[in-house]
Amino acid sequence: MSEENARRTIEVDDEFLEDLYGLVGKIPPGEKGINVDLLKDLLLDIKRKFDKLQSGSADSSAAVDKTSGSGKIVTKDDGAVLETEEENKSPAKQILIIDDLGVITYQLSVLFKNIGYEVTVAKEIYDAIDKYKKQDYELVIMDLFIPTDREGFMLLDELVKLYKMNKYHSKIGVMTASSKKEHRQLCMKKGADFYIEKVEDWQSTLLDYCNKQ
Repeated sequence: MSEENARRTIEVDDEFLEDLYGLVGKIPPGEKGINVDLLKDLLLDIKRKFDKLQSGSADSSAAVDKTSGSGKIVTKDDGAVLETEEENKSPAKQILIIDDLGVITYQLSVLFKNIGYEVTVAKEIYDAIDKYKKQDYELVIMDLFIPTDREGFMLLDELVKLYKMNKYHSKIGVMTASSKKEHRQLCMKKGADFYIEKVEDWQSTLLDYCNKQ
């Protein structure tokens, strides 16, 4: 590596690569850093994909217009205009997002709010457990590496135990950058309802699954 390139290189570790999915395989063999310009390009690409996905989720969500003085809600659904009594309006679905990486919790919070969810975020396992003890969420989505898979499996065990003990109705899903089959198999064996690998367009896959619930 040239001296100039060395000055424009950031050292990274395995956890960094797992967090910023898409960086795996971008570092030349034998080197422990990534070029700053390449990192900027990858982050911009992630942002562009997120912006596109965010725009799509906003367009696909139902448009709600409260008619003045009518006591009714007008909902646009596939071009048809439907009217329902406001008092019969269902409460927003609740989702708990668990991830120690702020960019992921921010992205998912925006996306799920756009499709009508009320979002709660936890960034470490004990906060997540405490919040789940107090409420039965329709959906719980947790990162496996929080910050390592060992803690992730501990968290999954605890969530499933609380689910059974409290007779909850949650769907518990795991999201991860790991492509290891044993991770998927163990998560499903421990009681996860679904497993999302953080590959290209994984947010779209996640939203498609959740929209069907």
